[in-house]
Amino acid sequence: MLTRLLAFAWICLCTFAARAETQILPFPTVAYSADRIVESDAGTFTGKVYSSFGLERAEMNVGGMQSVMILRSDKDLGWMLMPAQRLYQTLDFAQAKEQSGGSPANDVTITQVGSEAVEGVSATKYRLVMKDGSAGGFMWFSKEGIALKMDLLSKEEGRKSRMTMTLKNLVVGDQDPLLFELPAGYNPMPGMGGFGMPSAAAAGPAPATADANTDAGTQSEQQPAETPALTPGSVVREAARQAIFK
Repeated sequence: MLTRLLAFAWICLCTFAARAETQILPFPTVAYSADRIVESDAGTFTGKVYSSFGLERAEMNVGGMQSVMILRSDKDLGWMLMPAQRLYQTLDFAQAKEQSGGSPANDVTITQVGSEAVEGVSATKYRLVMKDGSAGGFMWFSKEGIALKMDLLSKEEGRKSRMTMTLKNLVVGDQDPLLFELPAGYNPMPGMGGFGMPSAAAAGPAPATADANTDAGTQSEQQPAETPALTPGSVVREAARQAIFK
């Protein structure tokens, strides 16, 4: 159920907000960073989010393991990083969209419902409902188009699940460009080809385009690229897969 809600959140945040041409939901007009708190039936997860005009980086800690998602709307792709294993997986949005034959935006009804404050910041509230009735909820956006909060409810096989995502300690300002690059020294996740993503053999080693570690500043010692137990990564990866192929 958490995976389904993450998929819905992915649709809302990444398909709408990361593509300015849709303008279905507000688009961020400023760069910013914030702490992100996710609360669900599975527990409470903390992380960071960095955004800079169509570039997005989300870091999440689940059970002591960190996963990082970098979204590049300018390149029509993204990367999922597993810092502890120094592994990455490429998300090819253009190929995935072509394979899926449609846009997730068509699957959601969006209505503006009022204004409220979130963590002391004035926001406009929107209602979002999947047209198949499988999920719905609310999102709050600041006047700068920042998604301050999400409150989502999913139902599947008679079971309901709820998830909230809230930004705290919001800071508006320029972000380090290296935050949105694939770090040097990472290797492709083995055996992760398909659904718009290149296989490990096809992807090759990570390009040495950035020297930043996922902690946005320092680079830790390289660890062997072995197949890990990707519990948090699997959640994020499956959310991406479901959202792309909804």
